Amino acid sequence: MLSLIVFLPLAVAVVVAAVPSLGAAAARWVWVAVSAVEVVLVGVLWAGYEDPGPNGLAFEEQVPWIPGVGSSYHVGVDGLSLPLVAMTAVIFLACAVYALRDGERPRAQTALFLFLQGVSLGVFVAADLIVFFVFFDLSIVGMYFVIAGWGHGNAARSALKFFLYTFLGSLALLLGFIGLYVASDPHTFDIPELVAATPLEDSPLAGGWCWRRSWWVWP
Repeated sequence: MLSLIVFLPLAVAVVVAAVPSLGAAAARWVWVAVSAVEVVLVGVLWAGYEDPGPNGLAFEEQVPWIPGVGSSYHVGVDGLSLPLVAMTAVIFLACAVYALRDGERPRAQTALFLFLQGVSLGVFVAADLIVFFVFFDLSIVGMYFVIAGWGHGNAARSALKFFLYTFLGSLALLLGFIGLYVASDPHTFDIPELVAATPLEDSPLAGGWCWRRSWWVWP
């Protein structure tokens, strides 16, 4: 279910981008329809949610991805991430409905926002640090094009500043992830395993260094 929620908008975004004959009205309504389906799917997810307990995840999916470094495609939700997933789905549906009255490059906007919706949802369901990092950086790329294409004022300059600042922040994030990986035994990027193992628990200085870089945001 979670993979469907994440990859449905991405798949439709590819189709919309690949079909130049798609009309403006059709593109807009495709966006609304997909976003509405996403809200329904998240509603079904919410209705079937059961508390997985401490450090547990509901609707877990895990597939080997890069076993050499202890990374897998691992997704799931808990009591914190599920409301964020629901909020994301509702906000993107609101964006789709609002865009019905906007006639500026509808096909490009539809494809881009569906892409951004998919990767944003991926950020909140990721249960592996590498998967999280990939979705997070893809969301930065998506936001760059959104700002550059539909921003106000000097949109290109604003988009470039956003991209550079946020991308540098993501590099600091990656350093923190690598620190946790090196400190874990066995080495892993899996978030539940890291939570259970509590690496760097006996090293406050190194733990603080990794923590600050894992949550660092460029001012």
